[in-house]
Amino acid sequence: MTVAALRLSRPGWTMRAWQDGDVPRLTQIANDERIVRWMSDLWPEPYTEVDARWWVETGSQQGLVWAVCLDDVAQGAVGANPQAGFQRCNAEIGWWLCPDHWGLGVIPEAAKLMMEQALLHYAEVTRLFAPIHSGNLPSMRVAEKLGMQLEGVQRRSAFKRGLVIDRHLYAWVR
Repeated sequence: MTVAALRLSRPGWTMRAWQDGDVPRLTQIANDERIVRWMSDLWPEPYTEVDARWWVETGSQQGLVWAVCLDDVAQGAVGANPQAGFQRCNAEIGWWLCPDHWGLGVIPEAAKLMMEQALLHYAEVTRLFAPIHSGNLPSMRVAEKLGMQLEGVQRRSAFKRGLVIDRHLYAWVR
């Protein structure tokens, strides 16, 4: 992505590509149980410096994935991952934020900008979707603020910490 950084309306908040200097901060906040409990089962537990380095150097290069920063210090992430093949008209969108900043409206604004960037970057995308773990009411509210509609509950559709869980599927269609 050629965009250097996008400013959010809140003072000091931006979105930008992940950088090597983000590794220590990512290692620190990615182990917060309030974040970990809502992430996919692919999220490492514990989240080590090796995991953070892989994310910054490799993982964040897949799709559009940006750090959400306060005064250029990573506090979370937003991303859009385009699907492939016959589902290439879809992109999964996701977000997370350090709990110290929950409730400030940062993620709805950052995710809205990510949605706009995904639609600009991926011409074939007509649908953005967010599968959200049952019980994650704050993320469901974010999806609703983004204009996403609840398409349904995917019963027993994912593993999390050895349990099969339900996910609520939200989507926005162009």
